[in-house]
Amino acid sequence: MNLTEVTLGVLATSPEERELLRSLVRVLGLRRLVVEVEEYCAAAGDRSTLALVEARPELIIVDMQDPRAGLKSLEILHVALPETWILAISAVNDPGLIIEAMRAGAREFLVKPIQPESLSEAFQRYLAEKERAQKKDKGGELYCVTSAKGGAGATSVTLNLATALSELPETRVAVLDLNSPVGDAAAYLNLSPRFTASDAMEAAGRLDSVLLESYMSHSNGLAVLPGPKDFRPELPPGVADPMGGAAGLARLLEVVTRTYSHTVIDLTPTLDKELLRLVLELASRVVVVLTPELPALWRTQRLFGYLQGSCGAEKLRVVLNRSHRSDEITDHEIEKTLRHPVYCQLPNDYQTCIQAINSGRPLVTSNHSELARSYKDLARRLSGIAPPERRGGLLRLFSSGARRHDAGS
Repeated sequence: MNLTEVTLGVLATSPEERELLRSLVRVLGLRRLVVEVEEYCAAAGDRSTLALVEARPELIIVDMQDPRAGLKSLEILHVALPETWILAISAVNDPGLIIEAMRAGAREFLVKPIQPESLSEAFQRYLAEKERAQKKDKGGELYCVTSAKGGAGATSVTLNLATALSELPETRVAVLDLNSPVGDAAAYLNLSPRFTASDAMEAAGRLDSVLLESYMSHSNGLAVLPGPKDFRPELPPGVADPMGGAAGLARLLEVVTRTYSHTVIDLTPTLDKELLRLVLELASRVVVVLTPELPALWRTQRLFGYLQGSCGAEKLRVVLNRSHRSDEITDHEIEKTLRHPVYCQLPNDYQTCIQAINSGRPLVTSNHSELARSYKDLARRLSGIAPPERRGGLLRLFSSGARRHDAGS
């Protein structure tokens, strides 16, 4: 698909602005300007809204000369035409207005004077998004990481697995913290988030990819939607969602898997049973983390029974964390107790893990230990994505030598 096939609508109160936009879209080769509206949308059934709804353009440019009226128009059009890509333009370069516009439904925000290059780039992003949507017959992969016993390292596994996934080709990775009553992912990454998963669930009725991304915090190549910042014993996060907890979470998971190629959820097994079952049913894989100690094994055995009944044994992947050859509880004993194979062993490197947490950076970003390599192998196996090929020649020889040195250290 190219720009000549895209239908466009314009909402601009100024005749001069409408003429300028006409000339810009002609320069870009976009020939199907199907509707022009001269008044802001004030209600769902008013003349301006009906004209745009009847024409149903794929793209609408809204000139926000009056910011308040422009925001109102964005909200009305987003509800009336949820699949239409709305592009807001304004002479006001104010971060607050930009955020409000994106939350109201704008997919792009361009500051005047509009240059042909910036408008073309916005249109190209629309085409790329549409192409991705057409190619996707299902959403991205959803991985859950959980553990039956606190302190097993599920949050560390979540963040290092997600970071390792983000280093693989053509991935776009999110972390969703559904831990409670307080989420730890933000603290592990030294983030001070403005929004959490609760905010996204409460906005489920108008949640889309753009709004979701405005809620995300970013760190080390990851988009992170943190868990609750305050101690909230009531479960689940997002209980204030007017659609209900399950509906809000279902919408959040739908949007996050449509927006990112891979999402890793830090999942507490104490989540409300209805919500827990919903997440498990949608997950591609459920990573169960345990440490080689008797209480952890007992608890994991009980959790396993529930998980197998909720999502099936074929989704479950057992990850043995802090593993060491001298462990009294062997892999064989774990597999015999759980009646399930150990999928991956993460070697015991407690000091490195603590240093990484204190630095706010997952250890796979800057560490070449056996543990870091194990995380990268786990990411590759779960995703089925091969790592980028290394260069040949002398560089390959040097890198191979470095790997041998690390393995022996």
